[in-house]
Amino acid sequence: MFFDESIKDVYLRLNSSEKGLTSVEAQDRLSKQGLNEIDSGKKISIFKLFINQFKNFLVILLIFAALLSLVTKDIPEFFGIISIVLLSVILGFVQEYRAEKAMEALKKISAPFAKVIRDDMEQNIPSKKIVLGDIIILDEGDIIPADLRIIESQSIQIDESSLTGESMPVKKTTAELKGVLSITEQENMAFMGTIVTYGKGIGIVVNTGMKTEFGKIAHSIQSIEEQQTPLQIKFEKMAKQLSIAVFGLVFLVFILGYFSLKMDIAVLFLFSLSLAVAAVPSSLPAIVTISLGLGAKRLASKNMIIKKLPAAESLGSVTVICSDKTGTITKNQMTVTKLYVNNKIIDVTGSGYDPEGQFLFNTKPVDNKVLEPLLRASYLCNNSKLVFNKSWTIIGDSTEGALIVAAKKSVKDESYFEENFVKKSELPFDSDRKMMSIIYENLLNKKTEAYVKGAPDIILKNCSYILIDKKIIRLTNKDKEKILKQNNDFAESSLRVLGVAYKDVTKIRKTETSTIEKDLVFIGLTGMIDPPRENVDLAIKQCEDAGIKVMMITGDHPITAKAVAKQIGLLKDGDLVITGAELDQMSDAVLEQEIDNIRIIARALPIQKTRIVDALQKKGNVVAMTGDGVNDAPALKKADIGIAMGIIGTDVSKEVAKSILADDHFNTIVNAIAEGRNIYDKIIKSTKYLLACNAGEILSVFLAILMRFPLPMVPLQLLLMNLLTDGLPALGLGSENAEDDVMKRPPRDPKENPITKEMLMLIIFFGIAMGLGTLFVFIKYLPLGESYAQTMAFTTLVMFEMFAVMSARSFASFKKLNPFSNTWLTLGIISSILIQIAVIYITPLQTVFGTVPITLVDWIIILSVSSLGFIMMEISKLLIKPHFLAKFKKRSVQVN
Repeated sequence: MFFDESIKDVYLRLNSSEKGLTSVEAQDRLSKQGLNEIDSGKKISIFKLFINQFKNFLVILLIFAALLSLVTKDIPEFFGIISIVLLSVILGFVQEYRAEKAMEALKKISAPFAKVIRDDMEQNIPSKKIVLGDIIILDEGDIIPADLRIIESQSIQIDESSLTGESMPVKKTTAELKGVLSITEQENMAFMGTIVTYGKGIGIVVNTGMKTEFGKIAHSIQSIEEQQTPLQIKFEKMAKQLSIAVFGLVFLVFILGYFSLKMDIAVLFLFSLSLAVAAVPSSLPAIVTISLGLGAKRLASKNMIIKKLPAAESLGSVTVICSDKTGTITKNQMTVTKLYVNNKIIDVTGSGYDPEGQFLFNTKPVDNKVLEPLLRASYLCNNSKLVFNKSWTIIGDSTEGALIVAAKKSVKDESYFEENFVKKSELPFDSDRKMMSIIYENLLNKKTEAYVKGAPDIILKNCSYILIDKKIIRLTNKDKEKILKQNNDFAESSLRVLGVAYKDVTKIRKTETSTIEKDLVFIGLTGMIDPPRENVDLAIKQCEDAGIKVMMITGDHPITAKAVAKQIGLLKDGDLVITGAELDQMSDAVLEQEIDNIRIIARALPIQKTRIVDALQKKGNVVAMTGDGVNDAPALKKADIGIAMGIIGTDVSKEVAKSILADDHFNTIVNAIAEGRNIYDKIIKSTKYLLACNAGEILSVFLAILMRFPLPMVPLQLLLMNLLTDGLPALGLGSENAEDDVMKRPPRDPKENPITKEMLMLIIFFGIAMGLGTLFVFIKYLPLGESYAQTMAFTTLVMFEMFAVMSARSFASFKKLNPFSNTWLTLGIISSILIQIAVIYITPLQTVFGTVPITLVDWIIILSVSSLGFIMMEISKLLIKPHFLAKFKKRSVQVN
């Protein structure tokens, strides 16, 4: 364990000393232990990545259709389908090739070189050659090269946010620790990949390579299989459904044609193959890919970067969002909101690091002179800086930064502090004293003064006086009780509280804690909080309306987490708030049973997120998980949609996640979910339209054969419709605006088949209408010749599809839409009609497609019949709506 052992015992256990190892011993250990590196695991070759793109049932079905086209000698159709297949495969390959870099990112985090003591002297060596027992020298800015036990500390602080998710640097100690401690509590340990932000220290190497905490995460990433997105699962199911339906129907047409029409078997075989090709919606993969690509582009403009195209739609399937608190729900900008000074509670307005705000007592402005001693001490007892670079940011500790911002709300001219106070020395914060002091020469009163801040109870113990109305008076027990009560009140309101004091040290010669930090003058308390982001409460409400559960997972104290949750409307009656320690006490069975009631997990470790994802997924949820640290990577990979933080996220979290939140804002996640739902709606609209049209084409042929009429169209006419005239408008559906109720309905059932009973009803309903209408026109014109009748039937089918696509724009009634609001769809319809006109009236194309010119009266008859397509689509919405509403209500009850 090492953290619970004395330094002497650690030396003995590792057979080392403060003088370090000898070069010979180090080389011997290196040969036995191996290099201090993160194992990348088995890399997928570029060729295998490419081949994997073909392991898709719909792609296989399209390849089969392309081969059938080759058999029927329809070369244009063959190349058309193959082009669509290659487009989908190449786009998928490029996305996945870019994403497979998680382990390389882990390697980048490791320090390339390290300062070690070997042969009793300091040396600079490649970090991969570090071994157990090596003594490592640490300075500010160094990346920790391996897991270390701290053996010497000079106020060393380490940023462990990449590993633990904690945003505050951890102050390290050399003391032996006892008990069962998580890595966040092991204050005498330093872990590979974390960064020294302050002070100096020395550590002894206790773990290297894959045995480090980073190594354990690397192993965890390798062992977790990436989840298929809901869209991939659904379309694989749909491809299988289509295969069964298409080949079953084609077989039936072949049998009926042979026994009913007594057609030549070779001709019938070629026609059946053409019908099979026509029945497969070959443009669907391209439509899906383009819809996802356009959706990913729109998401990027809304600060959600999609790494894998199917993930664009996966956002729309989400039933649970597991979100960090700090920086996502809140600003990650500590803000002073309360002061306690002169026995009064002062409200401080403003939010974040913008130094604009007021100081109010009972809603009335307070004289800045009353606040000056407290704000001056807060500003000067500080090592952080407030800078403006497009926006206000803090360089240094965020808590100290909040004090600077508060001071600048009162004293606008920063030169007041710079010109009148000269820093002399500092007593840095340490975990034993729980306070820090900085000594200044005050040029205004010609005195030397110490400004002190720290834990309020500790500060009070060291105070003998209090500043009231600019007068220093003796601090009584009654005063202390009053101050401590106010401290507790602030803390219970989830505020982080600091006590502030000062002392005239003009006559003190030695700058030591024993002389400086006693008999202090108490000035006041500062209460600060990381405020919620703007409109996050509205986003939470939007999730509630959409049937999406939001869980908060945070490293903060339960009181702080509950206060923020109540403020944004996240915590409801009956919701459970548990800690990471309580989570560890739960068995998997108990966690799965309770997970629906858990709303907040406080004091949580990132490594626990994987268990949470697993429990939610076992209950049938589609989980979105946010994360920024290396330790979040396993959970991000396991989640259905892992969302890495773009601003504070590590390279590892960004590589493993399927999406990146560019602005780290919770509202962006909710907006992205709405866009994801819109993407899925558009894909379903296109799918429904294409399958309904294909059903109409097939049924018109099927009914003609059944009634012993000649075939109503030739194979090439069928194939042209499938590839162009219905494909172009379907692409236009991808540009349709979102439905008004996109975030007012519950998430769709992840287990639901893509072709639902309702969709099947619509396809059959429209297919029959389209088939009967086409057959009616065909029979009417058959006495004028077979070619004339086939041209009429062919054109009727095309126009049926044009009317149908107008209705397919929305799940609601068409009357609510502007007919020309979708420019791309309008262009698609115009293009399809122009192609049809060209095929009918251009002589070379007449020869190829077997068409003849038709008259204006013929067009009027065609439009009269085919407009039924629009009417039937609208009627089908009314018939299906009651079933949809019933399912909607049932799903709403399940979600809520």
